[in-house]
Amino acid sequence: GKGGEDVMEAEQEMAFERGKFGGTGDVSGEAVRCVPFLADGELECDVGGKVVIVGRGGVKFEVKAQRVARGGGIGMIVVNTEESLFSCTGSADDVEMPVVCVAKSGGGLLKDGARVSLRGVQYGVGTLRYTCDVGADGQRAVDGGKEAAKGGGDGGAVGGIGGVGMKLSLPSTAVKGVAGDGGGGGGGALRGSEDDESSGDDSDDSLG
Repeated sequence: GKGGEDVMEAEQEMAFERGKFGGTGDVSGEAVRCVPFLADGELECDVGGKVVIVGRGGVKFEVKAQRVARGGGIGMIVVNTEESLFSCTGSADDVEMPVVCVAKSGGGLLKDGARVSLRGVQYGVGTLRYTCDVGADGQRAVDGGKEAAKGGGDGGAVGGIGGVGMKLSLPSTAVKGVAGDGGGGGGGALRGSEDDESSGDDSDDSLG
């Protein structure tokens, strides 16, 4: 759907923490949710010139970052499996883009096509600003909203706008359940491999 005149854009903010490797410059661009989301295999999405959202777990952080960088990504946002920030461990001299981490619920709010900007990367902790489309093109932000808009004409679209608006006006803690549905499901099963990532041993190199 084009229909740009039907879209209202809201800008929101969340905190991030910079990783132990990667660039220290601020970046802005279009967001894309990685496919596969854990970046634990060859990327099946176009990341060129984009800020890429990946999930935590599966493979080491630097392996994810190297895949994103090879594809031309300009930044990588790792979504934590918990409601906390984390400094992605590892070292990768060939990764020049910034690598940052956001809390689980925050990651669920970042949609394909959103405009995102990372501010304060050099300080280690900073602010991620992101846009949420509310309206025709933002229907994918609401479960089933797209179908409702198609079927119900204007009525469906208006209902969709109400739903998104309601979510946006809640404090981020209140949307935990909604936001977490996106990538957080496998968190428990991956906890063992995450320990490997942060301990610095190389036992899981074969995953890359």
